[in-house]
Amino acid sequence: MLDTVPPVRKVVAELVRVEFIDRSMVVAAQGLLALVPLVVVLAAFLPQEVTALGIDRFESVTGVGEASADLVTDQVAGTAAGLDASAVRTQTGLLGLALTLLSASSFARAVQRMYERVWGRSHVGGFRGRRLCLGWLLGWLLAMQGLSVVGWLDDRVGGVALDPFWLVLRAALATVLWWWTLHLLLFGRVPWRPLLVPALVTGAAVVAYAAGSTVVMPRYATSSAQQFGTFGLVLAVATWLVGFAGVLVVSAVVGRVLVEDAWVRRTFRWVG
Repeated sequence: MLDTVPPVRKVVAELVRVEFIDRSMVVAAQGLLALVPLVVVLAAFLPQEVTALGIDRFESVTGVGEASADLVTDQVAGTAAGLDASAVRTQTGLLGLALTLLSASSFARAVQRMYERVWGRSHVGGFRGRRLCLGWLLGWLLAMQGLSVVGWLDDRVGGVALDPFWLVLRAALATVLWWWTLHLLLFGRVPWRPLLVPALVTGAAVVAYAAGSTVVMPRYATSSAQQFGTFGLVLAVATWLVGFAGVLVVSAVVGRVLVEDAWVRRTFRWVG
């Protein structure tokens, strides 16, 4: 296949060039270390209804909600009861919130560096880069809440006949989100049009990954929690994040190859 289908050979070469495994691990690690504290703090400062949908959706996708039900009840219910939102607000304060947001921008910087590496662009750092990455992160979290609303509507209104509609709708919204993400994190150095195909690939892959996770992850998270306790839940989330980061890297590489490879262009012209 590598000898007869040039795009496949190019995808493999690009995955080696961008150091696929290293990039996936860096994005996943930054997500675990930065986003989890950020979600805890924001959940304390924002209205409960704003964060409940997103957290419920994340729990269902990663399987943590089902796996941790008995564990939380038996082991940490008393501690959790004493740590309410007002306590988190008091202990955190505005300075702590600002530091949490700045540290969470490291996840955005990791995603930015990954896209810059895939598209062969120099790194944009400094205050300008951090400010734009932080803005993307906040917008991305809000967009995730919008996708959570779609999932909530699917659970309330959905039926077997409507499943394809909700799947296409989530894929379309995810495509728009990652199209904006690519253009913003590349600092406008790549025009909108070449980024559409990578955004389509990423949106479809992320939705497919989330759908598959709802089937696979609950069993894995439950088994991990029974074997390792609370650490097992952290391991399940970390595993899911590594897979999610891998989907982002592979989708970005495949999307760029589809846009730029001459063999793919000739094939589409011939089909057309």
